[in-house]
Amino acid sequence: MTDFRDIADQLQQEVVTDMAETYFGTRRELDDKIRGFELMVDEFRGLVPRLSQAAARLNLLLLDAPTARDFYIALDIVPSCIPVPSEYVRPFFDKLPWAFTGGGRYARCVCRAYDLLQKAADDYLNGHYYPDPDVPGRKRLTVHYLRLRALAEHINDEVERVNTELSPSSTLRYVKRMDTEQSEREDVIGLACLTDGCGLDNDLKFDGIDFNGLNLPVVQDLPRISSVKEAIKDFCKEIYPARKQDITIAMNALREE
Repeated sequence: MTDFRDIADQLQQEVVTDMAETYFGTRRELDDKIRGFELMVDEFRGLVPRLSQAAARLNLLLLDAPTARDFYIALDIVPSCIPVPSEYVRPFFDKLPWAFTGGGRYARCVCRAYDLLQKAADDYLNGHYYPDPDVPGRKRLTVHYLRLRALAEHINDEVERVNTELSPSSTLRYVKRMDTEQSEREDVIGLACLTDGCGLDNDLKFDGIDFNGLNLPVVQDLPRISSVKEAIKDFCKEIYPARKQDITIAMNALREE
């Protein structure tokens, strides 16, 4: 009988120890995922100024909000999915593109500005591959919006699972069925609680990621310049004659001194 009790006690101890390792290990792993996600968001925010600056340059050439809206609609782009432009517009032409006419020069400026915005938006949404500095011949993908959104959904699923299946109260209840001594329960699980629940579930639960609360710009996947160049030229040709003076001022504002 003594041998049987020793074996039972040993088995119970192993089970409880495994539960403790699972409980704390899973929580630690989820903590690491959340912290890693936060670091990725911090890194990703570095792309926002480039995106906002590209939008600012294009919008400057489009003169005003109504014209910009008409431009994006002409290209089948949802205007609200264009990022908020930067207040400061950094010049990017060392000299204005050459063309036979002022209207042609304007169209080339708008095409160039749109191309930069499309590339910035694509990098923001989908990322790009770069050589892995640690593994020659391997490529890595930069942090991007779609990846962050998918990671947030994955982490939130994990948060729901851990809060539901590995809550302190459920773990304590399981241990209680195996051993009624409170001191052993506290030593192994590391929680001081006299009754099941006792508010620990709320105190120790994980909070999900509020992705919308990160306030990251929402951007549409923009068509490449090759597929919209003719539409841009037609749009510029239509508005240039009536707003020639304003357009000239806008183009010169984007020329580096």
